[in-house]
Amino acid sequence: MAEIWLARQPGLRGFEKVVVIKRMVHALEEDPEHVEMFVGEARLAAGLTHPHVVQIYELGQEHGSFYIVMEFIDGESLSTVWKEGLRKNKPMPGPLAAQLLAWAAEGLHYAHTRTGQNGEPLVIIHRDVSPQNLIVTYDGSLKLVDFGIAKVANEATVSGKLKGKLAYMSPEQGRTDPVDPRSDVFSLGVVLFEMVTRTRLFPRLEDLEILRKILSGAPMPRAQERRADVPDALDRIIAKAMAQRREHRYSTARELQVALEDWLLRTGRRTTATDVADYMKELFAERIEQRRSLIESAKRGDLSSSFSASRVLPPLGDGADALDPKGGFTRFGLGGKGKAARFRVLGVAAAAIVLAVVVAVVAAGGPTPTEDKPLPAPVAAPAHSTLVVESRPSGARIVVDGVAHGTTPVVLDDLETGEHQLLVSSEGFVSEKRAVSIHSVAERIALVIALEREPQPTGDDPRRAERPVAAASTKATGKLNLATTPWTTVYFGNRKLGDTPLVSVSLPAGRHVLTLVNPEQNLNSSVEVDITPNETTVKRLALQ
Repeated sequence: MAEIWLARQPGLRGFEKVVVIKRMVHALEEDPEHVEMFVGEARLAAGLTHPHVVQIYELGQEHGSFYIVMEFIDGESLSTVWKEGLRKNKPMPGPLAAQLLAWAAEGLHYAHTRTGQNGEPLVIIHRDVSPQNLIVTYDGSLKLVDFGIAKVANEATVSGKLKGKLAYMSPEQGRTDPVDPRSDVFSLGVVLFEMVTRTRLFPRLEDLEILRKILSGAPMPRAQERRADVPDALDRIIAKAMAQRREHRYSTARELQVALEDWLLRTGRRTTATDVADYMKELFAERIEQRRSLIESAKRGDLSSSFSASRVLPPLGDGADALDPKGGFTRFGLGGKGKAARFRVLGVAAAAIVLAVVVAVVAAGGPTPTEDKPLPAPVAAPAHSTLVVESRPSGARIVVDGVAHGTTPVVLDDLETGEHQLLVSSEGFVSEKRAVSIHSVAERIALVIALEREPQPTGDDPRRAERPVAAASTKATGKLNLATTPWTTVYFGNRKLGDTPLVSVSLPAGRHVLTLVNPEQNLNSSVEVDITPNETTVKRLALQ
């Protein structure tokens, strides 16, 4: 429902603050329900000032567009941290997970007990507590974000409308009953369960099946049922937080926080911000440096002024790395007449505050506007589409729709609308294929592709071992649609095809052996596929 922009707020004598601007997408501005959700997020969260809750600075409207100015959080979602730990065989230690969730409980309790101007508790219920909305910072803290569907406890839920993530939803929320702080406690319990057991609470189930499980009244699984090494006391804490009946749970998030911190203290497993920061550096050292360097470059304006340039850090866990700024504004003025250029846009991240994507929007020249100077007009959009392709490392060969276009960085400004196939290759790295769709003229898309180094085959890593591949035509290709239960990461020899479900993945015609890996389920399997030229092969596999 919103675009997320990274910006800096300039001031007198070199004062500067990096902030995030969340702007409602134009398509939803006429929808009263979405407008209310957007404005409601700012209204509820603006009064929250706590170390473990994202800070909201301002709600405004400019040229009919609502926007929120909020704190920039330099870190990763708990979901990303969890998956990256498993991928690198450095799973999150139980005490660290307990400390992070204790901080989350502290932030939630603050929201639950926040009072209004009349001194009465507002009882703000988040209703969307999940690993995606808990951000672990690189310096070792945690922030609760996204109050977009939060409610005060005495507000009724619209009958029949479920909002939130089903996998973390309390039974009463699933029934659309009135909720209280114990609903968020349940969600925290589910998150902790998954962090500690390294499994999903309801693996391999579709949304409707998850909802049925939640509403069945049956006791939730115990953590020790999934991992026998979970300490007894921690297992009991998780079970109480996840009790089906709310009266059997911790009555407040503070009680859950205290239970977790007492367990850490009694067992000598106290975890500090330094421990969290060290773990983040283990997982994201290169990424941290890349992001900080990227932001500094954007702040200095070190990018070409001939187009709205993009610098995109490689995503973790998904393949969404194409960005569409749709236009080329040299300034982004917010706040109305007389307040032009209070914020200088550094970039847009398409889905989340801390998504590792920064698009630097650079002035085409001229003086920097000040408080008493008018905002420059937007740069006119070009009459043709522009595709900017860069790579990590640079100098990679680019082939678009079978035609070579030199080496990166490459600017293509004559592409027609429709889908285009990119092939990016460099010696010593695994080649990458990407599909880019251009929907209209004047569209501007910037894409940076991070190539993985070509791994050396080893005897103990089945993902990297060469697989026998039957001879196939070097020219004829077909498509593959592949769905697996549970999800898996699919490898074609040394090439990573992505996570299932795979849709319309191009492969050479012939018989091939694919490797299917799911570290959460300790699963490693192989499957043969026959690819027919110019046809789509469809496979659905139940691996457990």
